[in-house]
This record gives sequence, C-alpha cells and structure tokens, in this order.
Amino acid sequence: MSIAAPEKTALKLGFVPLLDCAPLVIAREKGFFQNEGLNVVLSRESSWANIRDKVSFGLLDGAQMLSPMPLASTLGLGSQATPMITALALSMNGNAVTLSAELYRTLSPQLRDRPNAAEVGNALKQWIASLRTKPVFATVFPYSCQHYQLRYWLTASGINPDQDVTLIAVPPTKMVSTMRDHLIDGYCAGEPWNTLAESGAVGKVAVTGYQIWSDSIEKVFAVTQRWADNHPNTHIALIRALVAACEWLSHSCNHAEALDLLRLPPYLDQSVIPLSQAEAHPIMQSFYGSDVNLPSLSHAHLMLEQMERWGQWQGGDRTQIAQQVYRPDLYAEALAQAPSQQLA
Repeated sequence: MSIAAPEKTALKLGFVPLLDCAPLVIAREKGFFQNEGLNVVLSRESSWANIRDKVSFGLLDGAQMLSPMPLASTLGLGSQATPMITALALSMNGNAVTLSAELYRTLSPQLRDRPNAAEVGNALKQWIASLRTKPVFATVFPYSCQHYQLRYWLTASGINPDQDVTLIAVPPTKMVSTMRDHLIDGYCAGEPWNTLAESGAVGKVAVTGYQIWSDSIEKVFAVTQRWADNHPNTHIALIRALVAACEWLSHSCNHAEALDLLRLPPYLDQSVIPLSQAEAHPIMQSFYGSDVNLPSLSHAHLMLEQMERWGQWQGGDRTQIAQQVYRPDLYAEALAQAPSQQLA
C-alpha cells in the first residue's frame, strides 16, 4: 500500500506535564515522528484550558487532551464551539484521589492498612458530617475523567458533590502546591502529581481511578475537524507515529529510558516516580493495545452521559456526537497503512 505524503511537515503539538504525555515525548525523542517525515515541536502548556484554546485558534496543530475535551469543545461547553476529533486514545487509567496528609491521618482510625474505595468514602462522609464548613476538592478541568470519577466516587459514598463539598479546578502542576498551602483538602489528578504529594508528605493516595472506573480512556490525541480535513495525510501520519511510540512504551525494557526522557527540562523536568510501581497503589495505567488505543464510541457515550448527569450539557443525540468526535475509522486507516504494527 502506498502512503501519501503529509501535506504539512512542520508541526507544533501541545502537552501538559503528566506521565501520560509519554507517547508524544517518545514519538519525538525516539524518532517515530521523523520516520513519518514529520518535524514536530512539543509545547509544554500550563493548563488544559490553554491546550483547548490554542488548538481551537490554530496556535497548536494538535495536542494531548483529556478524553472528554474534544466532546466538550465540539458542544461548546465552557468555550466557543469548535468541532474537534480524536482518532487515537493515548492512555487508559492513571488517575488517583489524593487526600491531604492531615485529612488522611484524621480518617486513619476508621481505615484498614489498605482500605478499599468504599471504606475511604464512608470515613470521609462521616468526617464531612462533623464539619461546619464545606471541604474543598479539586480536579484538573471541569470536562475530565478526574472530575467525573471524583463525583462518581463521592456520590457512591453518600456525599453530594454539589451540596456537601466545594469543587474547584486547579491545573495538574499546581495540585501539590495548592494542597501544601492548605487551600484544598483533596484532589483527583493524574501522575506524577499523586506520587509527588506522597513523597513530599503533603498528601496520601486514598483511591485510584481504576478502583472507581476500570479501563477508562484517560488521554487522547485530538485536532480540530477543520485541521483534519485540511491535512488528512498528516493526521494519519501522526496517528501512526504515536501508535509506534505507544507500542515502544509497552515493553518493560524501555521503561527506565522513558522515565529519563520524561525527566528532561522540556517535559516534566523533575524526578518521576510512577505510581504504578508503588506496591500500595497500583493505578493500572496502560499505553498500548487494541483495547487501549481505539477511540471507543462507548467511552464517548459515557462521557456525554456524565456531562448530562452533572448539568454541564442539556442533552441530545449522543450517538451522533460520539460518531462525529471519536473516529475509530481513522484509527483503523492509520493502522492499515502500517501493517507491520500489530496491536496486542
């Protein structure tokens, strides 16, 4: 099969410094973008709002995004409506709920050494009932798996997330410092911001996202619909390169090198300790496999359901929106042009 040349080769892609930006970093540092004839610059962004806005206005060609973000942007939730698509899921799972060290010590007498999500939730419910003011919990973005996972867990614990607590948005890079300043009692975020809170004795991981929702698409690669229409060959080349990077990450022999690359100043610029290696709190994060990288329509439906449940969206034709934004057909097209890559 002949592979069409990319329409655009000099590209700027955005990411937020999290462990699951790894596919973009690896694709650049290990030459997978270059193998596709692409010259990619990676732009470290401070927040998900920056990512959304810069992709929307064409300042970035594409970006790592929270899996609900392309849906929210297409629907015009929280910003001007900008149709976006994703043809690749970059990671599955990887979040955790971290409570402040002080709060976890308060709850500890009611908890076993390794409590499950229900036990922590029940202890938290009793603590909240004893307060005169609402505790404050943070998530990284209103349209994120972290936001919906935290709400889901609180609700399952008998805690009303709209009445019993105050929810705010804090960029991932600010989570630990915000907790250190006693401005929040807990947060739901991705790595390494949970491990860093623990290693600095600022917080304690209480519940993993995997315990709340198993096998949840966490990050995707997304572009605007207009950009994809104007650069179809470039888009497919990007997907091929990123799948190759995800496959590289799936081999345990590459993990040490991957962490060294993520520690470089342009990326996370710090010591990274994956929570998945911490025996007490496995987060089950995955980067590669047909069940991981496929932009699943069922996941899109779940995200739209959560948006409607929590009053962010008035509702509509979920199937039409899911099929517009999540594009497994383009994912399949990219893999068809790279027959040597066989997903496990």
